[in-house]
Amino acid sequence: MKSFQEFCSEIAGQVEKQLGEGHETVLRSVQKNNGVMMEGLLIRYQEAAVVPTIYMDPFYEQYCEGRTMEHIVADVVEIYKNNRVPFQKELPLSYEDIKDRILFRLVNLPLNREALLHMPHIEIGDLAVGFHWTVDTDDSRVGTVRVTDEQAAVWGVSTEQLTEIALRNTERSLPPVLRRIEDVLTEILNGGDASGLEDADEAERELLREELNDEGARREFPMYVLSNSFSNGGAAALLELPFLNRFREKIGEDFWILPSSIHEVILVPVSKLPDRDKLTQMVREINRTQVPRQEFLSDVVYRFSEFTSLMPQHFREQLMAVAG
Repeated sequence: MKSFQEFCSEIAGQVEKQLGEGHETVLRSVQKNNGVMMEGLLIRYQEAAVVPTIYMDPFYEQYCEGRTMEHIVADVVEIYKNNRVPFQKELPLSYEDIKDRILFRLVNLPLNREALLHMPHIEIGDLAVGFHWTVDTDDSRVGTVRVTDEQAAVWGVSTEQLTEIALRNTERSLPPVLRRIEDVLTEILNGGDASGLEDADEAERELLREELNDEGARREFPMYVLSNSFSNGGAAALLELPFLNRFREKIGEDFWILPSSIHEVILVPVSKLPDRDKLTQMVREINRTQVPRQEFLSDVVYRFSEFTSLMPQHFREQLMAVAG
């Protein structure tokens, strides 16, 4: 059995050999969301400015479970080919080049405090709103790059200006998506990958079927999944205040925000599940057993009215005025 570093080095060498002339592989430790460190395999083609990063940690788990190096190398090569970006020698870093790509990202504040020291951001309770800009890949997937204080200073833009452009970009290209939880469960049962449960075993799927068939429970405890049209970084949809105000008007009351992950949150009318302590206990249990650490958002259950009151006043007014 190879050590993790031996495994990574061998994969890097074999991938570089298979991709052929002009390709170079480099291993680099990368700090992800929530301070999670992962070993990234960077694959550069000639003098390309944008370099795909493929993380080795999950592949090493597969190797330890008996998967062959040959199959893993083939997977890494395929992932690279499906996600490489159009060749460019220089990364577009001017504000004019990327301003239409800037979006919000909602993350846990305490776990990302060190990284946020170097990023423009807004604090809301135990959460922080940062800014990322997107990089398109060959197969229309989207990668993101953090906006740092250094970049913002070079561009000459303030946090308020970043907020305004992120709101307009979100409204145009990444609208919020709100679905009943039974629709999400149906998607899982039909083989979809909603909520990251594409690998649910038959016992788990049977439990989902029982939940879907329990019409009384659905009426008594209605839940809604809030994300965006990419189901990626969808917790930032909580900043769509006009949209959520309309939802509150539709259900006729305030609602709880259950932080499922950085990709989605769950909304529940307060009167249907009034015991906040039980909800908090449920969220903590799910976070500890079902949510990867790098996708963790929060253990705190917020009421929507409380969540908005925690926003800096100017930021809250921007959210309402720009998106309204």
